Amino acid sequence: MTKLHIFQRVANVLVYLFFLSATVYSVVAPPPDDEVGHEGLTYITPSFWVSSIWTVIHFLLGGFVIYQWFEPAHAAALHGVGWHFVISVLLSAGWLALLKSGHFIIGFIFVLLTASSVSFVFYNLEKNYPTSSIYDKLFIHAPFSLWHGWIVFSAVVNLFQAFTGLKEDGPTVFLRILVIFGILFLTSTAVGYVEYKKTKGDLTGAFVIGLGLVAIFTNQSDPWIHWTALGAAIITFIYPARPYVFKLVGRDTDAENSPLLG
Repeated sequence: MTKLHIFQRVANVLVYLFFLSATVYSVVAPPPDDEVGHEGLTYITPSFWVSSIWTVIHFLLGGFVIYQWFEPAHAAALHGVGWHFVISVLLSAGWLALLKSGHFIIGFIFVLLTASSVSFVFYNLEKNYPTSSIYDKLFIHAPFSLWHGWIVFSAVVNLFQAFTGLKEDGPTVFLRILVIFGILFLTSTAVGYVEYKKTKGDLTGAFVIGLGLVAIFTNQSDPWIHWTALGAAIITFIYPARPYVFKLVGRDTDAENSPLLG
């Protein structure tokens, strides 16, 4: 173990503790004034209970900063994740602070940067550092898969916070269409997780987005948005089972072996 590796591990621990405190503060701190709070509401805003996903993310990331000190995690933690953990944490903390202060447009820029950093880790781990134990799955792959699904969902919500808001007479037809497009994008992303990992699927990322869609369903009363979110959530929860169902019936979900292509 080189000094640089030790420094990287220590940096991961320190930024994790900072991230934990910043997230807790953003959740339990006094709410913003009424004006900022009202500006942050949109027709895709989910119920507040969905923010409890942060608890699971922090628990698994806590496992990551502990597991990184063990030899089996060396390659994946220090090279697969690398310094992107530090970068992602700092960007995410800045994003949460911007949302808390009502700077939604700048916050949207920060959430896109965070999503880019977390996405690098997510795809790098999947492509170059496959799991070899249950600990790899729980404390290296799972936290970044969960975080990736949550940050994608949050980016869509933040986009609407930055450029839309509530109307006195309810949502216009154009706003309804935009929200439905946002919901369909989230659903297609959850489907994309499953297709990207082929026969293995990705229950974690898809499940997070599914919970987010349920939270939209429970918080929005407009019928078009309300029921679209519910239908999308059902699809999102069911679709990850597709690879396992195909295995049971003896079909291969790999496109290279699909009879339709050859």
